[in-house]
Amino acid sequence: MKALACWLHPYAQRLHNAVYTVAYAVGARTRPMKPDSVLLLTNRGDVLSDNLLYIDRALDHDAHAVTTIFLTQRPSSVLARVWRDLRVVWTMAQTQYTIIDDFLPLVYTAHLRPGARLVQVWHALGAFKRVGYSRGGRDGGPPPTSISHKNYTDVIVSSDSVRPNYAEAFGVTLAVVHATGVPRTDLFFDPVDREAASADLHRRVPQLKGKRVILFAPTFRGQNKRTATYPEAFLDLERIGARLGPDDLFVIRMHPFVTRTWPIPEAYRESIIDLSGFPEFNHLLLAADVLVTDYSSAIFDYALLHRPIVFYVPDLEQYVDQRGFYYDMERYLYGPVARDLPQLRQCLAHPTIDEDKWTQFCATFLNRCDGQATSRFMETIFAE
Repeated sequence: MKALACWLHPYAQRLHNAVYTVAYAVGARTRPMKPDSVLLLTNRGDVLSDNLLYIDRALDHDAHAVTTIFLTQRPSSVLARVWRDLRVVWTMAQTQYTIIDDFLPLVYTAHLRPGARLVQVWHALGAFKRVGYSRGGRDGGPPPTSISHKNYTDVIVSSDSVRPNYAEAFGVTLAVVHATGVPRTDLFFDPVDREAASADLHRRVPQLKGKRVILFAPTFRGQNKRTATYPEAFLDLERIGARLGPDDLFVIRMHPFVTRTWPIPEAYRESIIDLSGFPEFNHLLLAADVLVTDYSSAIFDYALLHRPIVFYVPDLEQYVDQRGFYYDMERYLYGPVARDLPQLRQCLAHPTIDEDKWTQFCATFLNRCDGQATSRFMETIFAE
């Protein structure tokens, strides 16, 4: 039965998206492709941010006809959604460069026309928990016969070492995976951009000023967006708030998949705030004096700031068994590990960073994130 389901899977994908596949094919055959046209397509927000923002800023809008489409808003009806998605693939059929930053099933059944490129600028850095086809045989992983991801012409990653990991994850050849570095990390190397980002953040969240900011940013639990959650038992705000100092500010930033809100105890509303809805995660990292996370790719971004980190992992064995990592967990730990709340409070009292492990970590996962990633991206994708 499992073998039959695996065999049927790509046919089900094509049937589900048949109307969009046909729309792309008709557009590609009947409409000319606009030279140097660019489609920025995202389902991660209602404004350009992160990689797509940096790419948009680097594009010469006089030389490139740039279209931006956001897929985050839920259409009012099934018909409205179909009509919106038809317009997306029709636009894509006439575009030379389509650039996406996440899993986007709408584009995977398109047979790209000659000269068209589908570029994945994946939102995460490094290679931590297994994704895509790297999860083969585990719950939540696609069958090997799936067509998801496999029509990418280009994939952008943060270092030379992780190219094979992304080739495996997306089911593409190593030749299409480029270690240009990740464009949004240029923020960490540009003092002007950093100052502007910090000023904007402090204007919007004035509580951050003059505080030791402890940023709590874990990843979700569950198989996907529909089942995503974070265990309530892991985050006892009463116990955390009781141990915060007068200059501490504990900032919660849940993964976007986790929609549950965390009621903040009345006694600690001056020392605990929830910024889960804040769109620019890297700006929060810039403000953080200490990062508390678990299996989140935030460990890669934050390493570029060379600041203390605490790994809060109460469910380490269970998570490793269910999800799996690309490398042994020890390769990722460049800060202390807390297995419960008492240990977390101890680590936060004197947070540290292991310099030797941090150096090796950056060399392995971030060797192309050096402030020039956007420039290398432009040269790699738009050189001709």
